[in-house]
Amino acid sequence: MSAHKDITGQIMRDTLEGAPYQAYATNPPRRTEEAYEIQDALADALISSGNRAPVAGWKIAANSPALLARFKLEDPVSGRIFGDQSHDSPAALNVSDYTEFAFEPEIAAVMGSTLSPQNAPFDRTQVMRAIDRFVPALELLDMRNTDMQSVHIADAIAQNISNVGAVRGGPGASPDQLDADAIHTVVSIDGTVVHDVTGAAPQPPVEAVLWLANHLAARGLTLEAGQTVLCGTHSPIWYHKGPGEIRVEMSGLGTVIATLG
Repeated sequence: MSAHKDITGQIMRDTLEGAPYQAYATNPPRRTEEAYEIQDALADALISSGNRAPVAGWKIAANSPALLARFKLEDPVSGRIFGDQSHDSPAALNVSDYTEFAFEPEIAAVMGSTLSPQNAPFDRTQVMRAIDRFVPALELLDMRNTDMQSVHIADAIAQNISNVGAVRGGPGASPDQLDADAIHTVVSIDGTVVHDVTGAAPQPPVEAVLWLANHLAARGLTLEAGQTVLCGTHSPIWYHKGPGEIRVEMSGLGTVIATLG
């Protein structure tokens, strides 16, 4: 943590206080490698201080062709899901816990076995065997007034890409039963359908988990049994103010529900 102690401390305070997003940008712009070093240090600090529970999963972002092009990336990016912010459906959430609440509907992989760095690189067959099932999920975000049009992706990586948790639904389906192109996703808020789309996964979910497993291994990190992997959003970031029930139904996978109160 020492190489990034000051910036890590600033981001940690902002995160815990729900302060408006401050990029703490550098000139020249921060490199992706530096961003992950800061994210790793931030996670260690949050967990060691008792402010967050150990990592319960991972998010993948910018994994659609359009977003890769927009951010000028060759690969997607990743962030952590902390254990105290990981929920099973139906989840009860507190509006007051968020500065600017948003969410994304996603397919999530539930890992059945561990993929350790010493066994990398992994291939598709190994990853398929390691996944227990795919389920419908919600990624929880606190955007903290981030100007998404001007954000530098490395600065967002350093701050865990706005993740504040996930809600995992079900019952789900095994990897060999999943046909992501055929999945019909319906998002409702308080009973009103606000998003209805078919085949919206940004990339094949198994490929998303394969990328993540090798990406983590290259950083000396482990994708562990029981962890959740958010495989990419089926909609733009969806902002929501105040109380309400969010329901996502995915054909063949089931339902995930979160209630803000």
